[in-house]
Amino acid sequence: MSTPPSISRPSASLQRHFLWLLLGVAGLFAAGIALSLWFSLQASYQTQQRLLELEATQARASLIRLLDYYHTLIENTARDPELLDLMRAGSIEEQQQWAISRQRLLPDLLGLALVNPQGGMLGEAVALRVGPRCQQDMQRADVLTDTRPLLHREVAGLEHFDLVSAVRETGGEIVGGVFLSVRLTQLQRVIDDTLHPDHALILVDAAGSTIARQGEVKGALQEVRLDIPGTGWTLLAQAPVQRFTRGGEMQVLAGLLTLGAVLLLLGVTMLRLRRTMLRDIVSTRDALTALARDEPIPAIMPHYVEFEPAAADIDLIARHLQEQHARLEHLSLTDPLTGLANRRAFETHFPQALGLADRQHPVALVLLDIDHFKAVNDRHGHGVGDQVLLALAQSLKDLTRRADLAARLAGDEFVVLLSGLEAAGVDAWHQRLADHFRSELNAFGLDLQTSLSAGQTWLGSTSGDTMNAALARADRALYQAKARGRGQLVQDAAPAADPAE
Repeated sequence: MSTPPSISRPSASLQRHFLWLLLGVAGLFAAGIALSLWFSLQASYQTQQRLLELEATQARASLIRLLDYYHTLIENTARDPELLDLMRAGSIEEQQQWAISRQRLLPDLLGLALVNPQGGMLGEAVALRVGPRCQQDMQRADVLTDTRPLLHREVAGLEHFDLVSAVRETGGEIVGGVFLSVRLTQLQRVIDDTLHPDHALILVDAAGSTIARQGEVKGALQEVRLDIPGTGWTLLAQAPVQRFTRGGEMQVLAGLLTLGAVLLLLGVTMLRLRRTMLRDIVSTRDALTALARDEPIPAIMPHYVEFEPAAADIDLIARHLQEQHARLEHLSLTDPLTGLANRRAFETHFPQALGLADRQHPVALVLLDIDHFKAVNDRHGHGVGDQVLLALAQSLKDLTRRADLAARLAGDEFVVLLSGLEAAGVDAWHQRLADHFRSELNAFGLDLQTSLSAGQTWLGSTSGDTMNAALARADRALYQAKARGRGQLVQDAAPAADPAE
């Protein structure tokens, strides 16, 4: 009987397997770097687009507020009963003198005049600072009923836009109008105040001509366009398209360095693993040989790496990142000068306070203002002004409880949320604060003629109360406190009744 031939198989190469493993790791790292860059570019583009939209929205809101201010100004002026009598029976000289006196009260205006129902100027155009082109526009049939601003950029340095509002009889009959010219520099200030570095903001008219702009973007760009209602104008926000930023280059470099380090580590680890495996094989063979010889079997000692140190390092890094995040969050919610909460912190805390008020707990919102603060800055310098702010901040820290919140909104404007106090308690708190503030000023060695005016309102005192509504009520009360002589607290309204009482 013949013996079947033995089937030989090629031996697998451990070195070749290691080589293919290294190539696979390198390919995965290269693909990961490419995907990471692509996702990073997409995220950067989307973030830039959201930033542009936010910037354009904020600038648009500021422009609308500015235009609404001048529309309201001219409409209120046109509804003045004294002006109606002047339009009916006043002389041209009286009408011109009225317009000139209003110009002095509003220094930001370029020109102001009264016109007859046909659009003719009531007075001398030169004295009223009304140009020839403005007079031509006033001859249009619908000029007294068209609220859109009219642009004029013919004379360098006198660029402006015009607004007109009709003066009407009680029955609605038009007896004339009020003409107002506003410099375009007012619009330019709004554009300048909202500009982000490396971005451009451009306000254009219906024909695409530039009204105001700040910044310039060259090459490929992202753009957001928003219409300004009632004007025919468009606001453009532009930013360069960041196809491959410095951060992307650093990301590629970091990826390549990481890839090289990982490949080196894998090579060294695999070589050590190969030696360890050979030692384990030799150890196992020696044990089998000793067993065959009936000799004492030596212990087999496998070589494995412990991971506890790595886990400890990761935990340490995580704690460090958590502490760093907490520090950054604290800084983002704290006013750098006074150490009080800033406006962002106030906006974050307000819904909690409003919820407390909705559950029938009295929560008072107090808006504080340092009287004559601008005069202190002008007379003694901003250094002394900062000390006054610090004195008020320290007083607020000393007199507010853990459940309360004191925040600096801007400049010398502070807001405090007080819970669990009645109207008399809020008034007593304000008096203690004023006394403490005076003591802090004395501690700083400041002998200043200043005091604290305050306006107070109750949260939830109106249906569907909001932060802006509450601040507006407190601001009105603060205005009354100023009007009554300063250094006092005016309460806007009584708190809602407690249903348990």
